[in-house]
Amino acid sequence: MNFSKDKVMLGFTITACVGLFVFIIGLIFSVKTIFLDVRGKESTYAEIINLDGESTTVRYIAGGRKYTKRFNAYSSTYYVGKKIKVFYSKVHPQKSFIANIRYLILIAPGMGLIITGVGGIGLFVSYMKSDGYKKLEY
Repeated sequence: MNFSKDKVMLGFTITACVGLFVFIIGLIFSVKTIFLDVRGKESTYAEIINLDGESTTVRYIAGGRKYTKRFNAYSSTYYVGKKIKVFYSKVHPQKSFIANIRYLILIAPGMGLIITGVGGIGLFVSYMKSDGYKKLEY
């Protein structure tokens, strides 16, 4: 299959734009999730009491009361007895979350950056090989 240079450059331009869009949207959600959701929350260390391969059950103390919570999250670094940091609402201590699992959201801006790079490099190489660039040579 033989593509014209214009179609190749259009394809790389679209790829770079889609990657940039994914990067920006991913960055917005990442900042919100990582920084804003934690703001105003209390934190404590919880002990992992059960792992079943897909979820993690922890026990923590907040406001002088013990809480047990099962999270639909798992990490290969977890083991029973390990202490992990949890964040919770001062008003509703039973509503807690594991902050380090939320860092997985950084995958979206990372992938967007990679896609933008592929599109940008492809666009740059296509332009350098194009007749338009060769006409600028002295």
